[in-house]
Amino acid sequence: METLPETTLAELIRYNNWANQQVLAACEQLSEEQLESTLPGSYGTIRETLEHLIRSEAFYVSILTGQRPLPPFQWDAKPTLAEMREYAVQVGEALVDAIQRLRPNDLVYEEEEGQKFHYQAVVVFIQIINHGVEHRTNITSILSTGQQTAPEVDGWGYMFAHPDRFEYVVS
Repeated sequence: METLPETTLAELIRYNNWANQQVLAACEQLSEEQLESTLPGSYGTIRETLEHLIRSEAFYVSILTGQRPLPPFQWDAKPTLAEMREYAVQVGEALVDAIQRLRPNDLVYEEEEGQKFHYQAVVVFIQIINHGVEHRTNITSILSTGQQTAPEVDGWGYMFAHPDRFEYVVS
């Protein structure tokens, strides 16, 4: 399959992967008790939210490519955050690969309860970005209540973390 030229959408997926890794790295410093922290209005505990985020992105890969990356562990065995982080890298690489091979208007489909849903790939990529921001915000909000300093995972943080990729001038 042909590799497509880089797009802004590809950079957004790289940003999403980077932001996930920043949050996972911050959470690796937490105790098991802290990983069970939550706030009203958030998805769930920090651990539940991280699991949901990574599992969802693996599902999105399956919609885009027809194959879901499999973790080297069982989710019900309560993997360590280091294991989750390693799996998130694998899923993130699969997302970057998918975006380099799919055009935004390519049709993809998912099957649920015997029904097939067909839509453009760009919708899945929008969902990946939105879903990631939403759940990383859940986690950084919980962290900001005193667990520890929340990582900077906004666009500016991404730019400053990648000076080799982005030009900026301070005057």
